[in-house]
Amino acid sequence: DYRASRGFYDPSLTTSLFYDRRNVPIANPLAGEANGGLLPDNVTGTATLSQRIQEQGGLFQASYSNDRSTTQNVFNILNPQFTSTLNLSFIQPLLKNRTTDAGRRQIRLARKRLDISDSQFRQRAVEIIAQVQRAYWELVFARRDREIKRESVELARTQLAHNERLVEVGTLAPSDIISARVELARRNDEAAAAIAAIQRTETALKMLVLQPDNLVLWQSELFPVELPVIEAGAVLPLTDALRLALLNRPELEQFRIRGELNKVDEAYYRDQTKPQVDFFINYGTIGLAGVQRTETNFFAASSALLTSRGNQLSLLAGLQPLPVSDGGGALPPFLIGGSGQGLWNMLKNDFRTWRVGLNITLPLRNRTAEAQLGRALAEGRQIEIQRQRLIQGIEVEVRNALPGVVTARSRVEAARNSRLNAELQHQSEVRKFDAGQSTSFFVLDRQNALSASRGRELRALTDFTKSVAELQRVMSTTLTSNNVEVK
Repeated sequence: DYRASRGFYDPSLTTSLFYDRRNVPIANPLAGEANGGLLPDNVTGTATLSQRIQEQGGLFQASYSNDRSTTQNVFNILNPQFTSTLNLSFIQPLLKNRTTDAGRRQIRLARKRLDISDSQFRQRAVEIIAQVQRAYWELVFARRDREIKRESVELARTQLAHNERLVEVGTLAPSDIISARVELARRNDEAAAAIAAIQRTETALKMLVLQPDNLVLWQSELFPVELPVIEAGAVLPLTDALRLALLNRPELEQFRIRGELNKVDEAYYRDQTKPQVDFFINYGTIGLAGVQRTETNFFAASSALLTSRGNQLSLLAGLQPLPVSDGGGALPPFLIGGSGQGLWNMLKNDFRTWRVGLNITLPLRNRTAEAQLGRALAEGRQIEIQRQRLIQGIEVEVRNALPGVVTARSRVEAARNSRLNAELQHQSEVRKFDAGQSTSFFVLDRQNALSASRGRELRALTDFTKSVAELQRVMSTTLTSNNVEVK
């Protein structure tokens, strides 16, 4: 679009070549033939070069015309006649269209829209990377959760085998085997559900990072290599987070550019309300040549007859004879020739014309331009109001995201302590069970509590990493934090 807008100032060359033949009725016997008509033939070629001047809105034109004409009018001494014409003109607006015009407006708008497109691309990149991060950490959680479920299954299987040995030696009731089998089946069901969760999260991540035709990767498994950890310095002071967000958010840059676009429209429409005063200068030169007629016209024949009769009378009276006239006068030699002679006569620049002046257009009413200017001014106020609303929305997002990171980190610490205590409780319950001071029910319950605490710790870690990614998104530091450069 930007390249297309610059095409407004591309030079243009217009050419035409045509043959023209007319049968024109003539009421003047001296201008036509005896039949009262005139049959001129013309072969004309023209070329016009136009060039708009971007800096001040001027227009330069150069036109060349070459014409070959024949006529039955015997009073035209040259037949055929060749005429070459060169005209140069320049028009410079003095008020309207001097500082800005339709072409320059479109170029400025296209350049600003290009900047908006770059900003929107960066914004889209931030959004996609944030989506990929969320999908990646969900996959990490799903795979780690599957491992926790497997460990829980192994604990239940070990406890079942232990119960079976104790039943065989008669130190445990057979009902404890049934309860251990029920718990093992339940945990196998949770492990199967964890596998399905992995497949869903893998598909969600592949949708964001793979091309549809990459069948090899679509059919492969994704194994995350980065695990969730507590990042040092992830939490910033609120003032610093707000400053980064207002400095980096592409949406604010887009509103700034939208304001600049509106200023371009305001300048253009304000310019269109001015009177149009154009300075112009024209310069032209013409060359003429042709083949001199051999046939005589009415006046030449009459003049020759009168001269002959006068000379006869002069001889009788003893006077000197009159000089014989050709009836039309001799033409200068440089007019005799063909098309090349006419072109050469034009290039000699002997016959030239000048014109300098002003063209003034004063609109009595200019409601269209005034209404468009008013609309642009109203849109400028609307853009400013929307920008203020966006700033408020960004501040709300930062104020929501920053406490989310702090809360998620506190959840990780609490979940880690809960998991450590659950491990100690499980180990203690196992020792009590081996000493005959506890039952299989309590051991399985401690195992469930341990598995749940591990899941909560994993979920807290995953939520922490996702909250950090969300904070990076609202501050628009996602690209720099992930070493992504947009060129």
